[in-house]
Amino acid sequence: MLQALTDRDQNWVEQTLAGMTLEERVGHLLCPEDQSYSLSEWERLMREVPLGSVFFARNTPQHLRECLDVIQHNTRVPVLVASDLEHGAGIMIEGCTDFPFAMAAGAANDPGLMRSMGRATAKEGRHHGIHWTFSPVIDLNLNFQNPVTNVRSLGDDATRVSALAQAWIEGMQETGQLAATAKHFPGDGVDDRSTHLCTSVNSLPLTQWRQTYGKVWQTVIEAGVMSVMCGHIALPDYEGMSAQPGAAMPATLNPRLQVDLLRNELGFNGVIVSDAAPMTGMTSRVRSDEQAIRNILTGSDVFLFADPRKDFKRLLDAVNSGSISTQRLDQSVRRVLALKARLGLQHDVFGPAPTETEVQTYRRNAYTMAEKSITLARANAMTPVRLAPGAKVLTATIMQRQSREELAHELGTVDDELRRRGFQVNHLLHPSHSELIERAGHYDCVFVNIVHTPHALMGTMRLTGEMAMAFWRSFWVDHPNVVFTSFGSPYHLYEFPHLPNMILAFGPSEFSQKAAVAVWLGEKEATGTCPVRLPSV
Repeated sequence: MLQALTDRDQNWVEQTLAGMTLEERVGHLLCPEDQSYSLSEWERLMREVPLGSVFFARNTPQHLRECLDVIQHNTRVPVLVASDLEHGAGIMIEGCTDFPFAMAAGAANDPGLMRSMGRATAKEGRHHGIHWTFSPVIDLNLNFQNPVTNVRSLGDDATRVSALAQAWIEGMQETGQLAATAKHFPGDGVDDRSTHLCTSVNSLPLTQWRQTYGKVWQTVIEAGVMSVMCGHIALPDYEGMSAQPGAAMPATLNPRLQVDLLRNELGFNGVIVSDAAPMTGMTSRVRSDEQAIRNILTGSDVFLFADPRKDFKRLLDAVNSGSISTQRLDQSVRRVLALKARLGLQHDVFGPAPTETEVQTYRRNAYTMAEKSITLARANAMTPVRLAPGAKVLTATIMQRQSREELAHELGTVDDELRRRGFQVNHLLHPSHSELIERAGHYDCVFVNIVHTPHALMGTMRLTGEMAMAFWRSFWVDHPNVVFTSFGSPYHLYEFPHLPNMILAFGPSEFSQKAAVAVWLGEKEATGTCPVRLPSV
């Protein structure tokens, strides 16, 4: 469980709270996201709204530092800085270590590597001013069509996920540099719909929920996770509403789930943060001017991705009118201040840079995790590939066009690794079936690489439209050497059951690309164990 604060830290919390204005206390309920604000816009916002926390997505170290210097210098109470460091600091901060995706970590199934990933994330993140990560994702990927979890999940087995998540959290939090956030309570991965588009439903009977999701949640709470993110997810059987699941409210608007289940039954006493406020899973259930107020009144401490000016006024008016009592306000503010005290923000909001030796250790561990994760979903005589020196190879990356900018993964490391071994490499990005038919015959081997991860195509994990068109006419049946690899979802054999082989890398990180090439060429054995049950084909 979350340990009690030291007397010194508790005194800082109480003294700070006592000296805060009403406006500063209300500001601690809000965590807006960076909207590409200029430095002057950040300065103006901090003077108008004394925010308790802010969220930053992918950034360069220099720009992030400039923004955080302005933010921290324009507040009396240190600001808690959050980000989604879901598989290392490198996913959000350029130049930091980008570990393999969570499902790759699940396939490697090594708690020691999980702990090392947590330590690396904490050290690199804190150096750049990140204190609060919205990870790990501890959802169980029970439905292979769920569009939110997939490779962000550690798997579908509660025992494996519990052990790995515990090690991950302990690694992130052990030095007090970074607060972990387990998400998304009460558990995504059952529905086939996205909380970005609706309130999704965890439809498990309560007894089954307790044996699966409940087991994982109890484990991370007992491990001392500092924060929990509630999702726009309903758990109707907990409220006796299984017959009408669509009427059940999401956790972000539901005191039965946030207070009765999470706090009172499971015993969580840290910070509860909502999932992103603009998502339709919440916004469709209550008027826009009531969302922040309802979220706080039903149990959250921090309203994520708030409209900083509008929601600040709404919450301030609610406190002044008595709709939110000062007692309820201070309850949440005290929890947020306690989180800041645990992280030592009252002493320094940044952290020391990792040494070169530490960085090399992080990268070595990231590669080891990737290497241990590569899994053969289907093998044939083509795997591994035997190529003569200087052989001509074609790599084809298939990904959704609208996701390119977001993912920034055209798998260039794959081509670099093949060239480093002396092969002649040409590359096609999102080729049509006609291009593949025309080009494939001129190469000794074709590597077809599919990149499809959650959020790449909102609302589905299926290969749709132009992605599927690359498979028309089945060019591979006439070629002796074609290898298929998924650098994302592990479920593609369900839609293409006649592919001759399939290697699973579970994500497009630099290290997963390197490890996949080594397996293709027989330099390394694929030793990963798929952490999810693949649908029958």
